[in-house]
Amino acid sequence: MNFIKNHKTITKYLLLLMASFLLAFTGLKFSVFLVPWIGMIFFIYYFREQNKWYEYLILVILLFLPKFFIVHGGWSMLIETEIIATICTMIPILLALLLDKYFYKKTSSLLLTLVFPATYVIFDLLLGLAPFGTFSSIAISQFDFKPLIQIASITGLAGISFLVFWFSSTVATLWKSKFNFVKEKQLAVTFVVISMVVLLVGGIYFTTSIPTGKTVKIAGITIEHSTDYSNIIDLNTPREEINKYSGEINNLNNILFEKSKKAVDFGVQIIFWSEIQGIIYPENEIAFIKRSSDFAKENKVYFAPAVLSYHYDSTYAENKMLMFNPDGKLEYEYEKTISWYSSKSDGFIHTINTPYGKIGTIICFDADFPRFIRTVRKENIDILLVPKFDTRMISPGHTYSGSFRGVENGFSVVSQVNEGISIASDYRGNVLSYQDFFTTENNTMVVDVPINGRKTIYSMFGDWFVYLCALFLVILTVTVLRNKKSR
Repeated sequence: MNFIKNHKTITKYLLLLMASFLLAFTGLKFSVFLVPWIGMIFFIYYFREQNKWYEYLILVILLFLPKFFIVHGGWSMLIETEIIATICTMIPILLALLLDKYFYKKTSSLLLTLVFPATYVIFDLLLGLAPFGTFSSIAISQFDFKPLIQIASITGLAGISFLVFWFSSTVATLWKSKFNFVKEKQLAVTFVVISMVVLLVGGIYFTTSIPTGKTVKIAGITIEHSTDYSNIIDLNTPREEINKYSGEINNLNNILFEKSKKAVDFGVQIIFWSEIQGIIYPENEIAFIKRSSDFAKENKVYFAPAVLSYHYDSTYAENKMLMFNPDGKLEYEYEKTISWYSSKSDGFIHTINTPYGKIGTIICFDADFPRFIRTVRKENIDILLVPKFDTRMISPGHTYSGSFRGVENGFSVVSQVNEGISIASDYRGNVLSYQDFFTTENNTMVVDVPINGRKTIYSMFGDWFVYLCALFLVILTVTVLRNKKSR
């Protein structure tokens, strides 16, 4: 008897260790779309039965380790900050497990399976409103699963996460019943039918809604920086430090303009640079703006250099994008809104009407916030340009996170990324161009992008699905408490 009990215990922990290992492949650098569907099954199954404090602690540790692996080294953060970030990204899963356990054996199997995914999407949304954005959402791992991600145009990322974790919760529940499909017929049929409908409709839409009509040729420009120019900001931007690098900076800007001119030879109509590619300081700002204006006018292109503009003796610098039209007019300056550094952005996403549709620009981390991006949909934007500066440890997941904004809101997204993965995708999430900074010798991406976007349910009604999940949990809680009181 003891042998059987010990054997079950060993098997349990081996399965949990395997699940913990699998969760490490649901994040930024390593992302396998099948893993989230499988890994969470074991956590849900075993968490429902735990009552001892050390069992909870073991499960928390097994969740923490893969989440920390995903976060660690992605950004230049202190180890304490990485630990805090890891704990924050765990919160949606931990709260979902706790609430799932609370309702275990208090409601029907079908309703129970909805608790975990409903709770997760609610707190995942709240985490997305915090400074973390959507990069840690389990939905990001599904970017390559094209039939599934089409639901983002209706529900946002929440619909994707919900279906993934509903599967996990359903399998865990069926496992507990020893896969007695006769007893759990309602649950099995409901899940299979709804899942098949979502995937079938998504697959049909993906294959039949190929963008038609004209395209515009866009070039994204990236060159490797030999110096980390952000460090100068951390030093309070002393004039003598800028003077030390002024020759290097001027040479850097010259190369960027030369590469932009070569892109013109490919017949591009729109050119933009990846994040903080050009460097501006007070002595060269006027000349840089004039040079950019002349470049756009002489080559008859829309020209959007992304630059870092220094202010002496200050820890504030403008991380911004300049948009020049083919007449050389500066249409607008957009400063990065959501940033690790201080920003004086007006909080609006700027757009420009062109013969190639309405073009909008944001910068890097801005793309991780669906509510912020949804504001441009009111402008009927067709193409979103996203210059980025990433790291090897957060690619390609961070690019995927921003690309989802196009599926949600119905426009194409072109992300040009320094030290990361550059991707251009249409409003279906279909990848039109893919470029790896670390394996590509010439980091200029030229791609033909559809000029027409489309309206989506998500762009019009926002996070309605998450509110529906919240309503479901409220009603279920009230019902369970009422039944308990009546008993």
